[in-house]
Formats: sequence, structure tokens, C-alpha cells
Amino acid sequence: MKPSISAVHISKRFPGVVALSDISIDFYPGEVHALLGENGAGKSTLIKILSGVYTPTEGQVQLGGEPVCFETPRQALDAGIAVIHQELSIANDLTVAENIFLGLEPRSKNGVFVDRKRMNDEAQRVLDMMRVSIRATDVARDLTAAQQQMAEIAKVIIHNARVVVMDEPTSSLSEHEISALFTQIRTLREQGVAIIYISHRLKEIFEICDCATVLRDGCFVTSRRIAGTTEKELVASMVGREMKDYY
Repeated sequence: MKPSISAVHISKRFPGVVALSDISIDFYPGEVHALLGENGAGKSTLIKILSGVYTPTEGQVQLGGEPVCFETPRQALDAGIAVIHQELSIANDLTVAENIFLGLEPRSKNGVFVDRKRMNDEAQRVLDMMRVSIRATDVARDLTAAQQQMAEIAKVIIHNARVVVMDEPTSSLSEHEISALFTQIRTLREQGVAIIYISHRLKEIFEICDCATVLRDGCFVTSRRIAGTTEKELVASMVGREMKDYY
């Protein structure tokens, strides 16, 4: 099976700083792949390269085994790479449907006007499929943080994303809301989406992820199947020493 997306010998340098050094990672369809590391490990820089915010100094991004060069995040999104940021990119004054289709609104036959009925109907179809209690016509500012996140996931589904990055997705969610989020993640996984999951909550990593890659100081440390490792081993990889007192 070909990876959905790969980092191939990627390095990224800024003036006076080596943010990433020769990173190679494959992210496969139908897997939830945790990306772990302390602050400054290089996680954010790698994600920005995969999603078209940065270009690598060396190396390349491959999509389905083929080299790609994204010059903008929009190019990456058009290629099927979606990022759900910790700070959700929701426009509070727009409806859920308008947020989902922002920049890609369906047009009327003459191509001049937004086809709002089609937009609302399609957004509602996906929301109903997700079994979430959100209406396409709801205004985003009236949603809870968890509901806004579900709207972001609906956007991913609408645009047929093949790779989804989730950056600390549970940081503002309750236990019940986390359970609902994990249900959606499992559905995306069953549909063959490659999910890159960034979190500092190791309990969640062991609940929802299939494998984990650890970065430290901009370097690759290890990739492991979750079933074959422990929290203690992952923490030791992140900090660079054995955690004798880790519980």
C-alpha cells in the first residue's frame, strides 16, 4: 500500500535555526498516526510543510508516492490535505454551511450567484450523516467549541480530504465531546483517510492512534506501532532519557 503522504528527507532551516533535519515519515490511508514531541521538536514546522505553509529547504513531500510542491495552503487543500488547527478557523458571523463551503461555494447555473439551497442541503446531508445536532443554517457564533470542531470535520468530508491533520483537537473538549470526536475519527479512518494526530495527552494516543512518530530537536527519533509500545517508552523517546519515575 502506498502512503497517502510522505515526508522524504525533509530539512527546514531558518536564519540561525535548524527546525527540521532529514525527516522521513510515511502516513498511510486508514491509519491514525500520532506525531509526538516536546515544544520545539519540529511538529508544527513539519505540518506547515505538508500543508503548504512552508517549503522545505531540502527534501520533498510526496502525495501517493508522487513528488508535489505546494506553494500555498490552498494548493495543499485542493490536493486533499486538510488541517484542523487548535484555534479553529471558524468565521463566527457566517452560518455552518457558509463556513463549510467558504471559498468553494456552489454556484447557480449562470455562475453568478451562490446556490444557497444546494449549499445548505449538502452541508445538512453531511451533518446528518455525522449524527451531530447541528443545522446547516446555524450561525457559527452560537455553537459550542465541540460543535465548531464538528463543523470543521464536516468541511473535511465535503472536500474529500485524503489527509487530515488534527492539532491538539481535544484541548477544549469535555470527556463526552472527546468520545464524539473519536467516533468521527474512527469513521474517517474506516473511509481510508490518513489522519495525523498531534496531542500531548498520551492516554488519547493509546486510545485512538495506530502508530506514533516521535521528533526531538528537529530530528526523527522513532516510529512505533501503538500496540507494541508503552507510554513510558514514548515519553523517554520525547525527552531523550529513561523516565524512571514515570507513572
